[in-house]
Amino acid sequence: MSWLSPWTAFWLLVILVPLLLLLYILRLRRARQVVPSTLFWNEAAEDIQANTPFQRLRRNLLLLLQLIALLMLACAVAQPRFESAAGRGGRTVLLIDRSASMQANDGDGGRTRFEAAIDAARGAIDRLHPGGWFGDAGGQTMIVSLGETADVAQPFTGSRRALLLALDRLEVTDTAARLKPGLALARVWSSEPDPDNPRKAGAPARLELFSDGGLVDLDEVSLREAPLMFHGVGQADSTNRSVQSVMSERVPDDPDQVQIFASLWNWSAEPSEERVQMSIDGIAVHVEDVTIPGAVLDESGVIDAGRRDVVFTPVTRPGESLIEVRLVGDDVFPADDVAWDVVPAPDAVKVLLITADRVLMRRALSVLPGLDVSIGGVEAIAGGVPEGVDLLVLDQITSETLPGVATLSIDMELPSTHLRWSGRRAAESILVGDPRHPVLRGGSPRDLWAQSPQGVQIDSVVRALLSGEGGPLAMAWEESGHRRVHLCFDPASSTWPWDPTFMTFLMDATDWLTRRGLGGDAASTDAGGTVSLSVPRDVSEVTILSPSGERRTWPTRVGGRVSWGPVIESGPWLVQWQGGTPGHRLVSVRLPAETEGHLALPEALTIGGEQIQTNASGTRPMPLWPWAIAAALLVLLVEWAVYCRRIG
Repeated sequence: MSWLSPWTAFWLLVILVPLLLLLYILRLRRARQVVPSTLFWNEAAEDIQANTPFQRLRRNLLLLLQLIALLMLACAVAQPRFESAAGRGGRTVLLIDRSASMQANDGDGGRTRFEAAIDAARGAIDRLHPGGWFGDAGGQTMIVSLGETADVAQPFTGSRRALLLALDRLEVTDTAARLKPGLALARVWSSEPDPDNPRKAGAPARLELFSDGGLVDLDEVSLREAPLMFHGVGQADSTNRSVQSVMSERVPDDPDQVQIFASLWNWSAEPSEERVQMSIDGIAVHVEDVTIPGAVLDESGVIDAGRRDVVFTPVTRPGESLIEVRLVGDDVFPADDVAWDVVPAPDAVKVLLITADRVLMRRALSVLPGLDVSIGGVEAIAGGVPEGVDLLVLDQITSETLPGVATLSIDMELPSTHLRWSGRRAAESILVGDPRHPVLRGGSPRDLWAQSPQGVQIDSVVRALLSGEGGPLAMAWEESGHRRVHLCFDPASSTWPWDPTFMTFLMDATDWLTRRGLGGDAASTDAGGTVSLSVPRDVSEVTILSPSGERRTWPTRVGGRVSWGPVIESGPWLVQWQGGTPGHRLVSVRLPAETEGHLALPEALTIGGEQIQTNASGTRPMPLWPWAIAAALLVLLVEWAVYCRRIG
């Protein structure tokens, strides 16, 4: 039990108790009066004796009842209350989880977990900053919101009102949540909360986490010496079904045909019968019933969701289309029951090949789908790269300047600030490939050799894709706003053209350089990431319409690029622009269902090898002052009854 205003009650008693006692010990001031008889003097003497000043107090039930009533009123002024073990004072950081799983509505009355977390945080503020009638005995509290990044919602303050207003401003997102950035912010602000008034670092601030436990980086976190209290929200038996991902691609032999795939997950131990609906541009085109297997425990004791992959019948969509796959039905987490994907229109990429009548690259590029290839000599770029060219291929052609367009250069000294040329090397084998780069997602060549590759030194901006005994053989980087890929050898003088990875390299390099498909202009991205799109070069700004209807204007960068983020709302985004060639693009932002779909509240969090038990959230301190006032009123009623009986 704690007291919010104990000193106020103390001084109140110091003042009022003596005044009450004085009422009983001070004599009455009587006027002299001449009377004709002394018959009643004996009774008058007794009355005078009772009012003699400063006599010893005798037993008096009325005085006792009045003192008890005064004590009860003073107790009410002191504002006693029962509260949890975590008391007031010092510095406290409230960490609020805003991840997508906090939208699950498994609380009482259909409340979401985020609403329960905010209510529990209000209870913590009520405990830390009770806001007494005659003062506030709380310490300093800070609020940090957790998402893909951490944000300071309210710096350290002792103002209860400011803290409550900061909670009201918080909104849930469609991203995952990470604890590590929040702890880093808490440590920085705890060590120096006010840069203008530096002080010595004291004890670490207490941490209170309000979450459902679905933080994705708990294995990377160390609490060090900071104590943490975990207020868990949600239910331990909550289950969920989700549309984990949707993918769509055009059929290579018929670009007007779109093939659509969906992955459905089930976090319940029992198989789930679900109805799945696929829509294109808002129109339902396919509905079927599926069974999603139940989840199982893997060897390490981690729940592995049951999965069902669905392949839909190809549909004809010649233009850009928005694909939606939805689970028809209700569960506690409707946000992950739907997912989207965008299939771009099959526009051909305009490629200009500059070559001295060499055959290999001409034939290789001519068979790649989706390319509109033009061929010319060095005179074709004497006055600059022609307008409308998406990709410039320089096949053993000398260039004095770095082209202002995406470039695939072959066996030539490209003028770049990131490369230093050093003659030729002896023939060597391709030893190492980097399969993590999108250019080599189709595979890297092995057991191949290249004759007389260029000697080159690269800096940290350039990424080596293929390497041999003497150094890099293929590189990728971005310079002057455009992507570049360079081959340090002539493919025609190597064994690579006879290997299938040569054609996949050209396809993937074309996609990456022109930002088409995977690794380029991503038509789909995860919530929490950044969206980057190419627009016509004469466009200076675009209008972005979010799934919730919020409209904003965003400037473009040099070279016709627009980027914004982090994007915290999932769903289809529309990007529009005006100018010489008005147009639009659709971008699908996915909710990270893989990390957010498991809804069961854990009994404890494992943070840096330490078990943090779950505390029941929503417990507010219980005030006792109303009971004290009620007791005082009851005593006064008894005192009034005794007084009426005496005078009656």
